[in-house]
Amino acid sequence: MRSLGTGKKKNYSRKNMIFIISLFLTIFFSQHITAADFPDSQTIAILQEVQENLYNDNFSNALKLSDSLVNLYSDNPSGYLFGAITVLMSIFDSEDNTAADIFKHDIDTVLSLVTRTIDSCLDCSPRVHAWMYLCSGHAKLYRSLWEARFGSKMKAITQARAAAGDYQRGLETDSSLYDLYFGLGLYHYWKSAKAGFLRWLHIIKNEKEQGIRELRLASEKSLISRHAARSALIWIWLDSKQYDSVIVLAQEMAETYPEGKSFLWPLAQAYFERGDYQQAAEVYERLWERFIKEPGNYYNLIECDYQLYQCYRKLADDTGAKKIATRVHRYGQQIPMETRKRQQKKLMFLIRNASR
Repeated sequence: MRSLGTGKKKNYSRKNMIFIISLFLTIFFSQHITAADFPDSQTIAILQEVQENLYNDNFSNALKLSDSLVNLYSDNPSGYLFGAITVLMSIFDSEDNTAADIFKHDIDTVLSLVTRTIDSCLDCSPRVHAWMYLCSGHAKLYRSLWEARFGSKMKAITQARAAAGDYQRGLETDSSLYDLYFGLGLYHYWKSAKAGFLRWLHIIKNEKEQGIRELRLASEKSLISRHAARSALIWIWLDSKQYDSVIVLAQEMAETYPEGKSFLWPLAQAYFERGDYQQAAEVYERLWERFIKEPGNYYNLIECDYQLYQCYRKLADDTGAKKIATRVHRYGQQIPMETRKRQQKKLMFLIRNASR
């Protein structure tokens, strides 16, 4: 994993050279940061390539690209933001939280750079300020996702609300930056979906449909968030039991990013929930084949075997189910203690059924 730096230029021995280079950088950054086409085409291209690598599970290359953006524009928070997103997606993919400090460091750096730019660049174009609010909102949103999985649920809620406030301020500054609708769409849907009894009592408004409209808008018009918005819609349709829609879009995205695993999970689950157990088993088996090559902490390998067992039981294939349960003996001794604790119920379920 990379060591984080400031991305500033190297020092030179001659004072006049330092002055000339500093003056050039100041003029260049001032021209860039106030430009009407901010972010420029090079930044957009790099961020799109980062996301392509993320969806193909090529986290190391995504991190190198994020670092290249830091080196190009050290005062632009975008490179640090996507570095943080890369680390978080790697954490979620492997179910391994050991890189959390790197993720938090990048998030803090993003927020610091955003504050500095907003405070010091009062004559910047509305697009620059809107982009800063986008970066700030994303930093808080992804910190919220980390908190929800590994930290405090209360902090997750607080960070999500703060993110929504930044997205709204960004739209008030420049309503044509449609990437902001990606963040707002996520917030409005999942806030409503998880409100439960509070929504029924009208304490929290039901803004699911608004969230879906915002994500559709982001999927059609945003600069860099089109596929991220489509990915979000897959999970929303899964939550709302629209399994046919999940299958169509997840298949399309899996074909677009054939080396990735993130679209195979909802695809397999949608098949299972729809009652297509054979197709669900085939997708879970594809996931298993990928995880057995790089099992990491074995969390996901256990998850695949558990889900596969359920598929074969639904198919009334006792022989197939027994075979799946027995596979746990191939890797059982290598499972770390922390994973054993987190996956205790599913692991013990497989062990019991392997011995029957």
